[in-house]
This record gives sequence, C-alpha cells and structure tokens, in this order.
Amino acid sequence: MNSIETLIKNKWRYISFVAGFFLFVAPFALFTRAVYLIVGNTAEPTLHSVCYRMPIDWIFGGRFYSIFGSSWFMAAFVFGVIISSIFLGAAFCGWLCPVGGVSEAISRAVPIPNKFRLRIRDTKLTVSLRYGFLVGFIIVAALVGYKLASDQLGSICCRYCSSAVLQNLASALFGNLSAIEYWQSGAIMSLLFWLVIGGLFMSGGRGWCLFFCPLGAISGLAHKAGAKLGFYRVEHRPEACTGCKRCQDLCPMWAIKQDHNVERTLCVNCKECVSACKAYKLLRGRKIADN
Repeated sequence: MNSIETLIKNKWRYISFVAGFFLFVAPFALFTRAVYLIVGNTAEPTLHSVCYRMPIDWIFGGRFYSIFGSSWFMAAFVFGVIISSIFLGAAFCGWLCPVGGVSEAISRAVPIPNKFRLRIRDTKLTVSLRYGFLVGFIIVAALVGYKLASDQLGSICCRYCSSAVLQNLASALFGNLSAIEYWQSGAIMSLLFWLVIGGLFMSGGRGWCLFFCPLGAISGLAHKAGAKLGFYRVEHRPEACTGCKRCQDLCPMWAIKQDHNVERTLCVNCKECVSACKAYKLLRGRKIADN
C-alpha cells in the first residue's frame, strides 16, 4: 500500500491529528477554552493547561493538594485519558495528541528511506525501555516530592517538555515571536529527542511517545487491562495472516510482535494495521481470546 492509499484509508485518523492541534494548542485550544468558559476560569488556555506529566508527578511525589487545587482541570484531563484507555484503548495518544500527531506527521511527510530510520523489532525490549523510563520518572517525582533530593530535580517535568516546545513553536508560527526568543538546554534536548531523533529518524515518528511520555505509558497499561476485560482492542487473526510482516513496518508504535500478535501496552488502536491487512480487526467483546 503506497502513501496515497494509506492516507485515504486512514483519513479520519489524520483529520483527527489536525483536530487535536486545534483542540489543545494555543492560540486555538478550543477544548480548553470551552471548559474554561463553562467553569469561569479566566486564564489563557495553552497546551500546558492539559499537561501530560505534572499530575503524575504530583501523585507519586505526594503533592495531592495540587490535584484538588487550582490545577484540578489538568489532573481531571490526565485521569480522563487514563480511564478512557480502559474502554477505548490509548485512543487519545493515537488519534488526538498533538505532540504525537505532529512528530508522526512529519515522519510520514519527509521521505527518509527506512534503512536510515531507527526501529526496535523486539517488543519486549521496547516495553522494557518504555517502562524503565516511567519508573525513572516516578523515582524522580518521589525524591523531589518527599524532599529526599535537591529541589533542582523538580524541573524534570517542565524543563524537558515536548509540549512546551510545540506550544512555543505554534505561538511563534501564529505571530508571537517572543515565544522562541530563548532556548534553554532542556528545550533544545526535547526538540532533538521529540522531533528529530524520535520523529524524523525513528520509524513511525513516535519515539517520544514510546519512551518519554508517562501518560502514554500508563495509558498503555490501562489499555491492557481493558483488553483483558473485553473492551476495544486490535486482534490478530492467524488464519488470515500471510506472514509478510508488513504490519510491523506500518505500526507507528512498534506494537506488532514477531508472531504478529499485538503488544497491548504499546498499541494505541490507531488501526493502521487494520486498514492495511485483513489479518487484523478492531474488536469489542470476548469472542477471541486475548493474547
């Protein structure tokens, strides 16, 4: 299947990328603006209003007061994404997240040969790295939150943040050039690992999503639990499989195992494999045993 066919078959997903940008990224941030209007919040909404990392940092750092304080909307959004992942899979990650959507779109748009792109074929290794980074994030959150280490570590959330980089680039694109006047080292590293290494030079363009996003990692665990309960998940049907391994090349989250089954903790129900191969179906219910 060539690029045009892929675009046509997955058109609603790619349209959702655009929708996610307008819903969460300033100067639009339409979703956040609507919620702020309803609750009477006068703050200016940006992508930071739905930070993917701070509420997780607060939980493991013992800062529960932040969850129920003025940042309740941020926490409610993160918990909503995780809970929805039980029933729909990590659909926010695969369909609406502007951070993942931008990096994947750029990866697809720039014609770099696959031989120059990084990819891990062993899903066990990918899972180990993903949740190793999550454990590291949790440890730092606990060390800082419980005053077990220097407060300088507290900047790990905001200093190394792809969302901040995306918001600054978007703000500059729409006229606020002051947003990109200053680039500290953390922002430069985030840009490098999010858009260059994780985007352009990783197959699928989802390197940041795979390894550095705690919300994505926890959503993956929620999806695995939901799949076991029979909620929406992609299933492999061995009787329809030809063994071509094309599905592994198509999956932006490297979620297809060597035996063609789906690694739930990586899958975002993007349906790229479903659109390309009759051996995959998006199912709900317990008709096929979970892997």
